[in-house]
Amino acid sequence: MPYFQIFLLIASVWAIGRVFRQFNWPPLFGEILAGIIVGPVVLGVVEESEAIKVMAELGIFFLMLHAGLETSPKDLFKASKRAVLVGVAGVVLPFALGLGVSHLFGYSFTESLFIAMGLSITAIAVSAKLFKDYAIMNSRVAHITMGAAIIDDILGLILFSVVLSIAEKGHIDAVELSILIGKIVAFFGIVLFLGKRFFRQLNKVLYAGNKAFTFTIIVALGFGLVAEAIGLHIIIGAFLAGLFLREEIIEVGLFNKIEDRVYGLSYSLFGPIFFASLAFHLDFSAFKTAALFTVVVILVATLGKIVGCGLAARMTKLGPKESLGIGLAMNSRGAVELIIASIGLEYGVIGTEVFSVLVVMAFATTIISIIGLKPLVKYLPVGTADSVPKHEI
Repeated sequence: MPYFQIFLLIASVWAIGRVFRQFNWPPLFGEILAGIIVGPVVLGVVEESEAIKVMAELGIFFLMLHAGLETSPKDLFKASKRAVLVGVAGVVLPFALGLGVSHLFGYSFTESLFIAMGLSITAIAVSAKLFKDYAIMNSRVAHITMGAAIIDDILGLILFSVVLSIAEKGHIDAVELSILIGKIVAFFGIVLFLGKRFFRQLNKVLYAGNKAFTFTIIVALGFGLVAEAIGLHIIIGAFLAGLFLREEIIEVGLFNKIEDRVYGLSYSLFGPIFFASLAFHLDFSAFKTAALFTVVVILVATLGKIVGCGLAARMTKLGPKESLGIGLAMNSRGAVELIIASIGLEYGVIGTEVFSVLVVMAFATTIISIIGLKPLVKYLPVGTADSVPKHEI
C-alpha cells in the first residue's frame, strides 16, 4: 500500500530531522539518513514505488522553483561572470581526472567518457537545499554556485548527448550537437529578454484578480516543459521561472503568500521525500567488485570540484573561505547524475559495476558537501553579492 510507505517515510524524515536540529545539523543530512534506515539499504520497509518516484520528482521541481524565488536576479547577474568561470572549471577538471583514472583502471573509452561525465555534474537542488538549511541563500557564494551549477548541468547534458552519440553511432553527430547548443542559447536568451522587458507588465495583468499560486505553477511548469523540449532538465526551467516571478514585479503581500506555499511544498513534503529517496539508490556492491576504483573515483570527484571551482573562484578575487565554500557546494551530486547513470545502464553504455560506483560516488560527495560546508557558514557573509567588505571574507 503506497500510502503506508509514504507515511513511514515522511514520519522517519520528520523524526530524524528533529534530532538533527537539536544538534544544529542541517535537516538534509537527517532526510538522507532516514532514507537509508527505512529504505532498501537497512530495514527495507519502504521501497521506491511509483508514487514515491513521482513525489520525489515534484520535490526537485519545487525545490528549484523556491530557489529561484529566493534568488536575486540582479545579484545572480552580477555573479554571472564568476559563475561561468567556476562552472566551466567545475566540469573540465573533474572530467579530465575521471577520464584519466577510468582509463588507468582499464575501462573502455566510452565507459571512461561516461564516468568522467558523471563526475562533472553538480546537483543544483542539493546545493539550494544546503544554502537554505544554512541560511545563506542570499550570499555571494550561493549566487555564484547556483549560476555555475546551471552551467555545469548544461555542459553535462551536452556531454551526455556526445557520449550517447559515440555509443550508438561510433562518432559524434556534429549537426545534432549544434542544434542542441542552439536551442539552449535561444531558450536562455529569450527567457532573459522576456524577464527584463515584459514580465513586470505581464504579471500585473495576469496576477490581477486571479489565483496567484496556480498561475505560478503554470508558469513554472511551462518553463520546465520548454526546457525538457530542448534537451534540458525540467528543473532548469523551474529555477528560471522562480527567478523572474519575483518580489519586484508582484505585490509584496502576494509574493510572500506564493513563496510561503512553495516553501511548504518544497521543504515540508516533496523535498524531504526526494532527498530520502536518493538513499534508495545506494548500492554497496561496488565496494565488493571495484573497491579501490570506487574510493579513487570519490576522491577524484571531490578534489576535481573543490580544486577546480575553488581555484576558479580565487582567480576572480574571492577570498579563500568563499572559494572553498563554492567548491564544497559544487561537489554535491544527485538527481541529474542518477538519472543519467540509469539511462547509461539502460542503453548498455555502462554495466552494473560502473552504475554502482557512480551511485556511491553521488551519495558520498553529497555527504562531504553537507559536512564540509557547515564550519564555513559563519565566514560566508549574506547580503548584496558585490557589496561585501573584503575584510569580512
